[in-house]
Amino acid sequence: MKKIFLLLFTLCLISCFENEQEKKDHVAKNPYLNQNSVTVLISQSLWNGKVGEKIREKFAAPVVGLHDCESVFTLLPIHTNYFPSAAKVSRNILIISSSFKTQTTLVKDKYTENQNIYTIQGKNQELLLNQLQNSSKEIMNTFYNSEINLILAKNKINTKLQKQIKKQFSIDIQVPTDYQKALQGENFLWLRKEIGSGYNNMLIYTASFSALYNKNALVTNSLFIRNQVSKKYVLGKTDGSYMIAEQAYYPSFHTTEIQNNLAYEMRGNWEFHKDFMNGPYLNFAIRDNKRKRFIIIDGFAFNPIHSKKELLFEMEAIIKSTKIL
Repeated sequence: MKKIFLLLFTLCLISCFENEQEKKDHVAKNPYLNQNSVTVLISQSLWNGKVGEKIREKFAAPVVGLHDCESVFTLLPIHTNYFPSAAKVSRNILIISSSFKTQTTLVKDKYTENQNIYTIQGKNQELLLNQLQNSSKEIMNTFYNSEINLILAKNKINTKLQKQIKKQFSIDIQVPTDYQKALQGENFLWLRKEIGSGYNNMLIYTASFSALYNKNALVTNSLFIRNQVSKKYVLGKTDGSYMIAEQAYYPSFHTTEIQNNLAYEMRGNWEFHKDFMNGPYLNFAIRDNKRKRFIIIDGFAFNPIHSKKELLFEMEAIIKSTKIL
């Protein structure tokens, strides 16, 4: 009897493991669950016309700062008469509907957790285009921030490194376990994650208010500080080589907010003086009013094979978890 019970228990465990593996395989094979994807329910005529063009213009714009053309969101259009179960588990859904009502509505978690379903309605093409124009920023921010939060929720935190950063910089940041300390200075910390044939890198350092706020433009000062730090710490393999911001193109620069603190976001490409390595970077200067300084976190990726968009997005999520203590 005990042997029969043990056999049944073993078979039950095997079945559970197989079911769990099937779920994992389903997730891995389901394109609607991919990071930064948006499922679009829309008629073929609207998708092939001006409404579809507007959706692609807003949601599939190229990621700023990348030489390789990668879109912010991957769009997965589905005809309104066909909504398969695999698509219903999408985290981000945009429904374009012809209706006598003209409105944009949001429904959360209808078919699954962490889901945002936006429906844009209008009785003709012109009204749909107006709704898209007026609502696209809100929709994109909702989708984008939801993806950011999902990454942070999945990350396992390197608590040892988190404590060290708290002590050194008086900030709390959710650094995953696969990031390790590469180099430390008096007012500097370099974190690194190995990814196949390359690395994700994050530099943490500070700058005074006067370093950014002077007679020069903010972007000019931000570039100067970045180049000074990387010249000192991020050295190349050949003698006299070091990382600098790419000189051929000016970076994008705008004001944002991180955990209720004003921040400046800069994106561009980096290269090496006297060397041939290059890649994208994103740089956030977070204002610390209590200490009259900026916490600057610079993420730069090097990987000739991997999608740079995904690498940057992961570092952006980590940086946006930063809280000033």
